[in-house]
Amino acid sequence: MKLGKIVGTVLAASIALGLSTPVAALAASNETVIPAAAELGIQGEGVLPHQFQVQQTGYWCSAAAARIALTARGKYPSQQELANYMKLTPSTGLPNIKNLENALDKWTGSTYYQVKQWSNDAQLLQKLKYDVVYNADRGHAVVINVIRLNGRNYSGGHYATIVGYRAGGNQFAVSDPAYSGGALHWLDAGNVAGGIKLRRYVA
Repeated sequence: MKLGKIVGTVLAASIALGLSTPVAALAASNETVIPAAAELGIQGEGVLPHQFQVQQTGYWCSAAAARIALTARGKYPSQQELANYMKLTPSTGLPNIKNLENALDKWTGSTYYQVKQWSNDAQLLQKLKYDVVYNADRGHAVVINVIRLNGRNYSGGHYATIVGYRAGGNQFAVSDPAYSGGALHWLDAGNVAGGIKLRRYVA
């Protein structure tokens, strides 16, 4: 997998982030470039080029996470388009994770993506690591639904995107639309898997 510069369009945010708190769409935007891993002096990692946007409302995390995944494939729908297609609402957010799978397939013109769900934690971790490596090596991101991520709790659930890996898949590069700065977070695969809601994700 090629290392690349990640160009992120980051919408300026003074918002309450979290699925359960709807907020107004952000008006301002600015562009930031996150250096490739090699330029940071970090070796042995791969990250998909992608465009980051912070979620534009408190319940659009699934739309923002889907958009991040789509930009890794060279597709740039708006969060509004994705929110409309996935039928997001302030009260429920994403009503069905299958809607996210369908959106990724629609904008990529494929039937590549699947909702995957596993029966126990050990299986989840094994399969998630495999799917992250397999998909990233082929230019696809993985969208996860979590109740915990990177020290934050999301009682109603939250969506973020895995855009790369290192250490043989034991660490994931996570692009989280709840973080307005747009920086990638390198997180332990076990910690990510431990926070996944209902042991399912889209890959």
